[in-house]
Amino acid sequence: MVKPGIRGRLIGCWRLAGFTVTAAGGQTDHPLGDKPLGTILYTPDGYMSAQLARPGPYEDDQEPDAYYIAYSGPCDVDEQAGTVTHQVEVSVIPDWRGTSQIRQVQFREPGLLVLSTMEDSPHSDGAQATTTITWARQPPR
Repeated sequence: MVKPGIRGRLIGCWRLAGFTVTAAGGQTDHPLGDKPLGTILYTPDGYMSAQLARPGPYEDDQEPDAYYIAYSGPCDVDEQAGTVTHQVEVSVIPDWRGTSQIRQVQFREPGLLVLSTMEDSPHSDGAQATTTITWARQPPR
């Protein structure tokens, strides 16, 4: 039996199980709290939609992207590189619109998906940080 590729394994609904940002020095932050909320959906025809949130209450003066991330658009998988690229068409974060969000993909059993990226951290003067987002497969309804 041939094991399906990344694209086939992504299809469906996933529930947010963890969101961490780890600085180059090893310091780990949980910007959406210890029990973040969210889902990510991948469709068979190559689209995705993600919503991630920190449970409230929120500060009145906080910008929404401090506690809520939502975006959607087409997605492409690079099986060789082990990545999925989210082509952002719609986003609550204006700077993300029109960008490509590239994520390393790992499947951990049973039923866990880990998406990660290394980028400049907005919290550490441009130093590199790794964002790791863990998703648990939602069972079919």
